[in-house]
Amino acid sequence: MSTVNNASGVYGTLGYNFNDPNGDVLALSSDTLAHMNSIPALISSNQAQLIVSAGSSPINQSNLYQNPVASYISSIVNTTNLIITNAPGMSDASNSLISLANSLSSTANSFLAHTNRLSNLVAFDGTDNTNPYYKNAISFGKIAMYITNQTDGISNTSPILGSFTSLFIGPQLSANANTILADYTTYQTGIQNDTLTTGQYTQIENHLNTASALMSTRQSNDITFYTNLKNMVNNYNTVRSFSGMGESEKYLVNNFVGTTNSINLINS
Repeated sequence: MSTVNNASGVYGTLGYNFNDPNGDVLALSSDTLAHMNSIPALISSNQAQLIVSAGSSPINQSNLYQNPVASYISSIVNTTNLIITNAPGMSDASNSLISLANSLSSTANSFLAHTNRLSNLVAFDGTDNTNPYYKNAISFGKIAMYITNQTDGISNTSPILGSFTSLFIGPQLSANANTILADYTTYQTGIQNDTLTTGQYTQIENHLNTASALMSTRQSNDITFYTNLKNMVNNYNTVRSFSGMGESEKYLVNNFVGTTNSINLINS
């Protein structure tokens, strides 16, 4: 008897199709069934329905996670593309505007990839040892949370969330996207005909630079924090390893290969 309501169909995803002509697939004994019925449910109805919906394929991460800043990044990229496409580039000022728009577009696309990794829409592939990914950063952050609480009395979630700050600037990104779009809308004719004044070109360029700095700074800081986070946790694991040494290893470190630091760690 099922212990989870509205959860049937998970078995069907296995694709079992053997007709068992020799009776080798046995029915569970009454004792085994009693044990199975006594343990708490391992799965909820909602979890089961997602598994059933996925069938024999992995669950699409976009059904579970979303990038909270993707729409603002897309708006910025769309506006930079309008500038790049429509600016004629007949003067130094126009060429400079096109160059900045190209640079901002590149920064925004890099930032989108960064925030997709942080949002768990792009999973760690086992080879990228530089950028923070959702699960890796959460895992390291949880360990750091316990350590820093005990060493420094940290009582906020910054050790866990310090790698994710790019996800927390939605209002600022939205404001930048709206400002850049408003600039393009206001000066569209001048951009297309290269008739903007120096002041107008400067205004647009300043806004492009502000948006670029916001994204590049946050991405860079997330990566730096994650690098420091990994190093701190790895250093913790290194010094902690001296607490679990057996007698033979202690003897080796105490008498042959250990430094003053490692001997102190063993005997503290």
